[in-house]
Order: sequence, then structure tokens, then C-alpha cells
Amino acid sequence: MSRTQSPMIESLRQNRTLRSRALMGLLAVFIASVLLNRTVDLDHQVEEAPALLNEPDLFMTHASISQINEEGNLTSKISADRFTHYPLTDVTTLELPRVALYTPNLTGPWTISSTKGRLLGVSVYRKQSVELWSAVRAEKSNPDGSKTTFITDALNVYPSENLAESDTPVTIFTGNTQTKAANLRANLDQDTFLFNSNATQRVVTTIQFQP
Repeated sequence: MSRTQSPMIESLRQNRTLRSRALMGLLAVFIASVLLNRTVDLDHQVEEAPALLNEPDLFMTHASISQINEEGNLTSKISADRFTHYPLTDVTTLELPRVALYTPNLTGPWTISSTKGRLLGVSVYRKQSVELWSAVRAEKSNPDGSKTTFITDALNVYPSENLAESDTPVTIFTGNTQTKAANLRANLDQDTFLFNSNATQRVVTTIQFQP
């Protein structure tokens, strides 16, 4: 009787061992797949995180933003072919921006245009400003019918102060006068300009006399 049961018992033990090994193998495969999926998900999240942080929340095309003072007078108008706002830094990029600055004591507004720009929102660390670059051109009509124009590569405009500053070489044309300088600070509501020179660019004024 014991000899007859011995092979059966041995067979059962072998089957039990095989089943245990099969279960262990399946468990190992399951754990590996879970870890792999988790790793893939984490990698996917790491790759997508910067994109989500830089995702713009506002688009506007062919739009404008106007500012009015306490008396109800228009003080500035910022237009662009495209506005794109990024909430993380509160920066709005501008395509083909145009800035108009209005003051009651001038005959016409200063109009400033460029190819590229960005609008920086006011915060505890900075004033509201419009940064313009690439083919910057500012122009204003004078009472005698002439125009005052200056061109530069980059310009920072502070609409609330009617102030403009440039750290790049600038050329200004007024009537028959042309002035070149290394940089510029302009109080546009008073039509006053401060020109500076450096080691490579002196302040040079050229007057063209009419024959």
C-alpha cells in the first residue's frame, strides 16, 4: 500500500512545486509590468511638466489695450497683430506691436512700432513696461508740420510715465537736424531727450542747411 502511494505522493509534490513556480513567475511578471508602467508614467510627467508650466492662457489677434487716467482721458494704447499671455511670469509676447502715447500738451501722440515685443505686467519687482526690439521706430508730428523721428534696435517704454529708454545706438531726426548717440532717455510728454556717448559712439549732431 505504501509502495503504491509513494509515486502518487511524489507526483503531487512535483505538481505542487510546478504550480508554485508558475505562480511565482506570474507574480514576478505582474510586479515588473506595474513598475514599468509607473516608470513610463513618471517619465511622461517629467517630460510634460515644463510644457504645462509654459502653457499660455490667453491669445488675442489684431487687438489693442487702452489706458485711461482718472480724468477719463486716453493716455496710451498698445496694439499688436497677436498677443500671447504666459501666466507663470505674467509676460505677454507681442507680434508687430504698436504703442501710442497721448499727452494733453502735445499736438499729436507718439507712435512707436517694432517687429517684436513683450508686455511686462506690474509687480513689486518691476514697473509695467513694453519692451520693443527689431526695427524700432518712434514718431510724432510737430505744430509746424514737421516730424520728430528716432530709430533704434531696442527700446523700453513705460506708458504710465511717458518715458522711453534705449541702451542701443539711436538716431533721431528733427526737421533738418540728425543726432546719433550710444543710448537714449526720452521724456516723451515734454519732448526732452538725454543722449549719452560711450567708447565707440559719441553724440554727433548734423545740421542740413537748405540751399
